[in-house]
Amino acid sequence: MNKSYRLKKNYEIEKVIQSKKSVGNIYYAIYYSESNTDKPKIAFSVSKKIGNAVVRNKEKRILREIIRNNISNLDILNYLIIAKNKSLQLSFEEKQKEICNLFNRINKKEKKQWTEKNQS
Repeated sequence: MNKSYRLKKNYEIEKVIQSKKSVGNIYYAIYYSESNTDKPKIAFSVSKKIGNAVVRNKEKRILREIIRNNISNLDILNYLIIAKNKSLQLSFEEKQKEICNLFNRINKKEKKQWTEKNQS
């Protein structure tokens, strides 16, 4: 994943969390908010409860690869992807499927909100 797609600043990540828009399952949680840029921005969070630095960094590398392969399918939003403990039990393909399902849910929610907003 190209570095231009990353959310780096704490205040940017705080804005995403404060938007209180999220989807999740037992493996991942994704917070999202509107973006001021022309491309999606993504941050990753892996808790120390998941494992040591090697395990956490591997999980982030896997998530970055999944996003890199699917970046064209993402809406132009800011995202914070939080990995949960159970995500370590999944294979790469299963992780990719779970993340894509969450992004599809976000797309459906945003499309529904957009149509309601324009009908008013």
